[in-house]
Amino acid sequence: MTEQERIESIRNAVANNNAQVSNRLANLMAELKAEKLAEDLILEHGLLDATKSEITDEVSALASSQDKAEEDDDFDNDENLRDMQAISPLMRAIFEEDKSIA
Repeated sequence: MTEQERIESIRNAVANNNAQVSNRLANLMAELKAEKLAEDLILEHGLLDATKSEITDEVSALASSQDKAEEDDDFDNDENLRDMQAISPLMRAIFEEDKSIA
């Protein structure tokens, strides 16, 4: 069988196949096609200018993440926010006991 005949045989098998694809595969294919179209658009026309609403959305997202970071600063009395030179009374007692033993 020549290469052309093999290709034609494969083409006929694919054309006559009534196989169903799973929803996951169909969704993946649609997503990949959308990404390819977006990539082709950017390659052909360059990056598009941001709209006012996109800028506003990004600013609000950044502001909310900054607020969230400020709320998380006191999580478990973060050691970066504590005076690490200060020793708790319990630790001071332990170290003072060690000095008296030596």
